[in-house]
Amino acid sequence: MKKFLSFMIAAMAICPAVFATEVAEAEAAAEAAPQQSNWEKVVANMPKVSGYLQTGWNFTKNDKSSSSSFQAKRLRLIMDGNVGEKVAFRLQIEAFNGIAGSTNGNGQKNIQVMDAFATYTVSPAFKIRAGQFYTPLGYENYDISPATLETVDFSNIVYRIACRNPYEYNLVDYGRDLGVMLIGDLGDSGKGFKYFHYDVALTNGSIPCKDDRNKSKDLYASVTIRPFKNFNVKATYNWGEYSSQALAGGTGVAAPTGANKYNPMSRMVAGAWYKDPNGLDIRGEYGMMKSKVDGTQVVDEAGAYVLVGYQVGKWLPIVRWDMYQDKVRETTANNYNRICAGLTFNPIKNVKIQLNYGHTMYKDAAKAALGYDTNEQVQLMGLFKF
Repeated sequence: MKKFLSFMIAAMAICPAVFATEVAEAEAAAEAAPQQSNWEKVVANMPKVSGYLQTGWNFTKNDKSSSSSFQAKRLRLIMDGNVGEKVAFRLQIEAFNGIAGSTNGNGQKNIQVMDAFATYTVSPAFKIRAGQFYTPLGYENYDISPATLETVDFSNIVYRIACRNPYEYNLVDYGRDLGVMLIGDLGDSGKGFKYFHYDVALTNGSIPCKDDRNKSKDLYASVTIRPFKNFNVKATYNWGEYSSQALAGGTGVAAPTGANKYNPMSRMVAGAWYKDPNGLDIRGEYGMMKSKVDGTQVVDEAGAYVLVGYQVGKWLPIVRWDMYQDKVRETTANNYNRICAGLTFNPIKNVKIQLNYGHTMYKDAAKAALGYDTNEQVQLMGLFKF
């Protein structure tokens, strides 16, 4: 007992000395650390600015015409910042917007607001997003950007289904809309990923950057299941009601009811994706878009693609098959099968060079209307991030 008391008295005598030593060391470290100036503090709290430029050469040829041109496909300027601890915002500008009908009087590309939204994170399982954002319709519109896409161009599931509304704006847009969205990840695998992701959105359903044209709202419901590392399956359903309008870029389809502002239309995209960052990359999706009004099929379109690639060091060779079918307008160029072969080279971290060759084969009704059977395309593009 005496030995124990002696030990306790010695420990009590030593602790203040140890504590004093630790405090002195901490104060010395703080004095030795470089002090931030007011300007450095301001810069540290400023939004992060990033972006990328995609530019290069495009060649197309068919039996009726051919073209060869240098192109500035995209110049994206992105600003990410925080408003407090739990609220983040994003602003993204497209400086080379070439959407039909939106160029200036000389036919030159102009500036377009793409993203302008804030996200409030309650927890990883529950986030709220408000503003103009990319909708969760398919992988290529939500999980992939031009900066990460394996090919120069997206599939027509993006261009015709996710980035186009046949009623509101019968032209290719950016797959954005104004509204609110709930986002979350559930089920910790313990291996760096969550088993389940969901997105539920309520949006205008009209052309981006404009107010809604009727009282009805678009509903998106999307789920992604990740059973194991590098693999997931995703399905998204979208429903809304729309009115046709005439825009410079593309006049909306006319429904049998004429000026009806509430023509129903549904969209669905489902797919699976396995991606090893140092190996196999294989992805496939199927999408469809339908609208029937007073017993008449006004919109009936479907598309699919399968992409296979393999990362070998700085090189990514790929092959992609995709198809599209418009059962209502069968004589257009949107009725085809296409094979794309490509090669991506990443010489350094923020640069990628892509060479793509595409061979498009049109379906019978489209062949007769177009006057040619096939179309060839060669693209050589560089993408430079900052």
